[in-house]
Amino acid sequence: MKIKSFRSRLLLVFTALASAVLLFALIAIWLATSQQSERTLERELEVSERVFAELVDVRAQQLQQAAEVLTTDFGFREAIASSDEDTIISALVNHGQRIGTDLIVVQSPKGEEIAATHSPQLLPSLSLLTDAPVKAQFVTVNEEIFQIVTVPVRAPNLIAWATLGFAVDDDFAVLMRQLTHADITFLNLTTGVVYATSLATEQRQMMATNSNNLQQALAANNVAAHVSLFNGDSAALNTESNLMIVFSTDKLEATQEFLTLQRQYIGIAVATLIFAGLLATVTARKISQPITTLTDAAKKLGAGDYREAVTIQRADEFGALSDAFEGMRQGIAEREQQIMFQLEHDLLTGLPNRVSIRASLKRAIESSESGYVVLLNVARFGEVNDRFGQQVGDELLRMIAHRLRDAVTANWIVGHLGGDEFVLVGRQQSEPQVNSLITVLKSELSSPWWYEETSYLLDFHAGYLAYPHAADDADSLLRRAQLCARQAKRENVFAVVYSQGMDEQYLRRLQIVQALPSAVREQRLQLHFQPKLSCQNGQVLGVEALLRWRDEQLGVVRPDEFIPLAEQTGEIQRLTRWVCGAALDQLQLWHEQGLQLSLAINLSALDLQWHELVAFVTDAAKQRGLSAASITLEVTESAVIVDPEQAILRLGELRQAGFKIAIDDYGTGYASLAQLKRLPADELKLDRSFIQNIASSTADQTIVRSTILLAHELELTTVAEGIEEDSAWQVLKQLGCDTVQGFYFSRPLAAAQFEQWLHRYQREINHA
Repeated sequence: MKIKSFRSRLLLVFTALASAVLLFALIAIWLATSQQSERTLERELEVSERVFAELVDVRAQQLQQAAEVLTTDFGFREAIASSDEDTIISALVNHGQRIGTDLIVVQSPKGEEIAATHSPQLLPSLSLLTDAPVKAQFVTVNEEIFQIVTVPVRAPNLIAWATLGFAVDDDFAVLMRQLTHADITFLNLTTGVVYATSLATEQRQMMATNSNNLQQALAANNVAAHVSLFNGDSAALNTESNLMIVFSTDKLEATQEFLTLQRQYIGIAVATLIFAGLLATVTARKISQPITTLTDAAKKLGAGDYREAVTIQRADEFGALSDAFEGMRQGIAEREQQIMFQLEHDLLTGLPNRVSIRASLKRAIESSESGYVVLLNVARFGEVNDRFGQQVGDELLRMIAHRLRDAVTANWIVGHLGGDEFVLVGRQQSEPQVNSLITVLKSELSSPWWYEETSYLLDFHAGYLAYPHAADDADSLLRRAQLCARQAKRENVFAVVYSQGMDEQYLRRLQIVQALPSAVREQRLQLHFQPKLSCQNGQVLGVEALLRWRDEQLGVVRPDEFIPLAEQTGEIQRLTRWVCGAALDQLQLWHEQGLQLSLAINLSALDLQWHELVAFVTDAAKQRGLSAASITLEVTESAVIVDPEQAILRLGELRQAGFKIAIDDYGTGYASLAQLKRLPADELKLDRSFIQNIASSTADQTIVRSTILLAHELELTTVAEGIEEDSAWQVLKQLGCDTVQGFYFSRPLAAAQFEQWLHRYQREINHA
């Protein structure tokens, strides 16, 4: 394809970009000149302050010379020596008029007034005036500022001190402004009194009114200023600490040259930007049409509309870009179709998946349609995968999907929920129609399944229900269909239809799972204690801690209900922590009361996989001052065989820490004698199933006798639980059992009730 002069057009676009760069440069120059003007203004104020200090020093020297002329006048000295008051006053007036002084005070060496224009009490003390580090000082007198000098009058000895002062007023400030090029103001920050200033009346009033917030007021009025302490110089003798000298200047006047420069730069930049804008506009008009077309195409692609082809008939880069867009449109359309298919279908069987089935059910329910859902479960399909491999399992799933598609009519949708579950959704189906379908499915699925000349036996169980009668949402429909399929498996039938109330047990389990964490956290659980007695003499040896839960909504929740759920949801560790803590607290209290009882605590299979179990139980016992030997940790035989190696390791660690280990429900978990030999146990607890009928069953007696003999040979003690009759107790005595517990002696009791039972039982034993 022939490429025309598109590069020249790009150069025009770069011109516009260059204009933008110029704008940024202008901003940088503007900032630089602004900062430079601020620095220049600051330096000028500093220079003005230094010039003022030098001028004040020169004025002080002039005042010193004028004072010395007066004190060396022979007539003035003679008048003071002779105490001729009229002559002194005449001399002072003449001299003051001659040199322009505004304050004259003559004092004796002792500080007594001889002649004065102002009261000496308004001045600093004579000692301060004569000992000042400089010859001329500033002082405030009656809200006026004077620059004074004090010189001795000798004839030839010291006969007086003469103090002369020049007023620091607005004229003085104006004079200083002419010399320093900065406005000068003498201001009391506390009272707002302006002693002298070169400012105009409006600015003078502004400073007086805003003396407490001077810096902000100056900034608000666009005034740059330096504020210096009046007493900060050794040339000032004053007791007013808030008296300041303010050097100020108008920012606009001071920075006028910089503003002119900035305006020139702005003019140049605006002209350049206008030219660049016009150039970019002309260029944009030539290239905007294809860009607009491509932009619209991109928006449609982004919105998922791939129907309209993208075509620009041009022999330049835009034409090439149009062809690329068109290729991309076609590729995206194909891939989206694949993605949507994969999203809504099972890749193995090609059937609609759970997402698609849920969407279909939702649409049917929302449109008020009725129908049926049939869920099929392949029994023990996991065993097929384990025995024959994944490849065989996948092929069998594909074969099942093929048979299901062939078995149903067009009104049924066949889907694969995943794993061993298939689902059929029939819209506008009646009960006779679904019953007919169940019959067909049972027949079709019972036929042999041949793969590579091998026949496989597969069993199916189905659950079905009507919608929206049985449920009005897709998840509830599928869940209840699964409940029905599981019920069919338990009853060993092909299909079970849903009836109201079948999912109450599921809902109760769900409620238990939701309520259990808060019950543990809020300590709404209880511990009951069942006594363990010596089989031979009936003495109470200890107790077994048993967990109880009574909930306001759920009622009594049995341990066999919530313990498995706690293991499934990960709450078992928190539950174990609470049980151990509460049980050991109670054992500590009993020991402090003099009841030397042992305590048995039950552990679950998951507790044996908890790496911190040993440290937790050990620390809990030590914190309460309990001996590990007084605590027995019980685990069921079935919990041990879940992971024998891990169980043996953990139980060994607990036994090494001093705790006793009991194997609970012995005889029901199918543990081998080889495992029993390896278990680090101290006692065996015979399951109640062998004890309840032991008085009348010779088989139970034989099993219990052999178990007791085996345990004693392995140096294990035996505990028989579930004693409900005296006859059973007597048989166990004869068989040599060590410990017994059961309802015959006492049901599990709360701690306070157990203590009452124990005291009553011990009195009966002692009286017997």
